[in-house]
Amino acid sequence: MTIWMIAALAAGNTQAPLPDQQPQVERRLDEDIVVTGQRPTFRTDVVQVGAFRNQSILDTPASIAVIPKALLDAQGATGLEDALRNAPGVTQQATSPTTSNNFVSRGVLMNARTNYRLNGALQIINLSPVPIENKQRVELLKGVSALYYGLATPSGIVNVVTKRAGDRPVDNVYMNGDVEGSVGAGFDIGRRFGGDDQFGLRINGYSSHVETPIDGVNGYRYLASGAFDWQMSEKLSLKLDVEHYRRATDEPGGISLAAFQLIDHVPDPHSRYAPNNAPYRTWSTNILGRADYMLSDAWSIRAEAGLAQSRRQRSRADFSFISAATVESGAGRIAGNYTPDQEYRNEYVRTEIAGKLPTFGIDHELLFGVARNRQVQEDQHQRSYTAVAQNFYDPRRIVFDDLAFTTTRLLPGSVNIDTGFYMLDIAHVGDKILLICGVRRVLYDTRESGDDFRMKAWTPTGGIVFKPTPRSSLYFTYIEGLESAGTAPTGTTNEGDILRPVLSKQIEAGGRIQVAGALASIAYFHIDRGLGYIDTTNSYVVDGRAIHEGVEGSLQGNLTPQLSVALGGQYLKATQRETGVAAQNGKRVDNTPRWSASLFAEYRPATLPDLGVNAGAYYTGLRYADALNSYRMPAYTTYSLGANYRVKMAGDRALTLRVNGDNITNKRYWSTGGTIFYVGLARQVRFSASMDF
Repeated sequence: MTIWMIAALAAGNTQAPLPDQQPQVERRLDEDIVVTGQRPTFRTDVVQVGAFRNQSILDTPASIAVIPKALLDAQGATGLEDALRNAPGVTQQATSPTTSNNFVSRGVLMNARTNYRLNGALQIINLSPVPIENKQRVELLKGVSALYYGLATPSGIVNVVTKRAGDRPVDNVYMNGDVEGSVGAGFDIGRRFGGDDQFGLRINGYSSHVETPIDGVNGYRYLASGAFDWQMSEKLSLKLDVEHYRRATDEPGGISLAAFQLIDHVPDPHSRYAPNNAPYRTWSTNILGRADYMLSDAWSIRAEAGLAQSRRQRSRADFSFISAATVESGAGRIAGNYTPDQEYRNEYVRTEIAGKLPTFGIDHELLFGVARNRQVQEDQHQRSYTAVAQNFYDPRRIVFDDLAFTTTRLLPGSVNIDTGFYMLDIAHVGDKILLICGVRRVLYDTRESGDDFRMKAWTPTGGIVFKPTPRSSLYFTYIEGLESAGTAPTGTTNEGDILRPVLSKQIEAGGRIQVAGALASIAYFHIDRGLGYIDTTNSYVVDGRAIHEGVEGSLQGNLTPQLSVALGGQYLKATQRETGVAAQNGKRVDNTPRWSASLFAEYRPATLPDLGVNAGAYYTGLRYADALNSYRMPAYTTYSLGANYRVKMAGDRALTLRVNGDNITNKRYWSTGGTIFYVGLARQVRFSASMDF
């Protein structure tokens, strides 16, 4: 899927300078609409994941969901979970929606340390919830992405794109909150300056007190970030992004699989099982620098490097019943552990050269590159505590400081180094056909508690793109890639163990067409990968194969000048094979809905264009909680409603007021599956006021 991402870089680096502007290596993303009279739209024309580098989404041979700022604003989104609900087939696993997000796409878990990127480059660590106040958009490139990104699960790459200085100055302050008692404030300042506007600066800051619908679960979070640009000369440009964010909240407590098996309903979403002040604390800092240099009209070179650091303190509390006989009374207990010193670091560097080479009437776009990602996990000391009595129906107050910690377990640190050398040739045969061929040489080294090993592999990529008209395209791709088999999850006997990489293969065929002011997409995918699951001994193993195949489609943009929509759906058949367990073969992969869909629409009356009213519906089908498909998580649909109004004021000032309600019917549902189960959040109502100067 990342074939075209790389091809696009070669094309992007050789485009001619715009009139009356400094030459630039890439097209700019859509800027904020600031008192221009333009209507916001959910349609996106360019993407930035990997080497896409702001190229046309119509020419992208991959399933990709782009959630632009206009859509994030309309929904009153506050985090990645709000953004990715617009991408059908995305669920969560084993973590509370109030603490962190373990996303699953196409039935495959997104690795928290390999599948999330900042500006299409740096691997950021999603153990600390990623803020979106300083982001222009969120992108999800689905499926295998090995050629450009190296080791990553074939679920997809989540890319968050930072706001940057544009042609118009930005001066914005805002406040937001919700009916639970959350309240926050932030600012956004953007400028270009210098004799030729060669410098760009975008500064964002945000701080808030956080309340949740779960009893007693609260805290705070803050963000500070800067995006800096410098066009040093006509040929050389530099970019630097720095962001630091912290979130301090409480662990609400989850339901163990043993308890989940004994109940026949979704519990009260307000219930908290964990001790008061059981900490979930995170600190994250991301730094990414980049340089682009035009060697000639046809060739360019790029170098970038970055560092992502994250620290987490977490106290787990998993509820289970004393026995099957106590389910009716609710008598049970919580057990878990406290890990105060989880520290992670990702070090990233990439260099690549791209250009055009015409031969015998065929235009070749060539790319040669090398990338290195070094992931470090420090030793962790995990302290277990004696089980404490708790009631399922009437949770009692437990003081965290009163817990009796009995044993300390050392979780050894590890170092993973993923080095890749890649090359790609895109052959333009006429105006309508592109033939694509590429390969990556993978060198993967792991050092963990004396168990060092190196894995080497060649991972090929091939495909074809056909453009019947300037407004449509068809594509087919085949990609192989190594993926991390992941880390044994919370609650397993081998919790924290890192499993060796496995091979994934994917084919995908799809197409896109522009419809009115919207873009319609459809794709078929087939992924063959190693199967990871929890066996009968409660150990996480990789054994057998998982086949994930399905069809997904989307329609996003303006159907009329007044009506904007973001519509998507997915059919997924994820099957376990060759497990060695007869009762398991042929069963559905756990936590994979067969059907999922989302719809969000906003209407702006022609007679009152400053008013927007919106509504959304989000459906997740039946999922199974275990590998044997013995326990079910029922299908559910949540609904949202919202409205916003823009008040024009003296000068260039404008005040935008918003209100959004999520899960307005107060539906009870299981938000996450896996080893530990969490209930979805109860009804929420958010509001905000934003002032542009």
